[in-house]
Amino acid sequence: MVFKGSNSRVIIPIVDMTPMIDIVFLLIIFFMVAAQFAQQAHVNLDLPNEVGEQKEGKTKNTLVINILDNGSIVVDNSQGAISIEDIDDIVGEAVNIEGVLWKNITIRADENAQTGVLNEVLVILSKHGLSATNIATESP
Repeated sequence: MVFKGSNSRVIIPIVDMTPMIDIVFLLIIFFMVAAQFAQQAHVNLDLPNEVGEQKEGKTKNTLVINILDNGSIVVDNSQGAISIEDIDDIVGEAVNIEGVLWKNITIRADENAQTGVLNEVLVILSKHGLSATNIATESP
């Protein structure tokens, strides 16, 4: 008598879900922390209250220039205030990147900042061929 028991048995693979659940939780934590860092990337300023242009979608900013109320300039929440000459170098490097337009550069000036500093920044942008830029405001 021949038995067929050993050949007809179906082997069901066991998939351990624990590593996948660990990875999902790590990704959730990573994105939560990354979102917090993105919110801290902006310097706290009192922006002027203007209606301004209402855009449907946001463009990705390559460069954000912050002008504080005391006249100091901070770029992309960097290590601290920088000089106008450094702005010239930073804008020159940003403009040399392929595909950077004036829409990718945003100026955030405090409403109590000196307009002379804002004018100097605009002159530097104009020197590099950027005839317009985005100036951030708050909706009233």
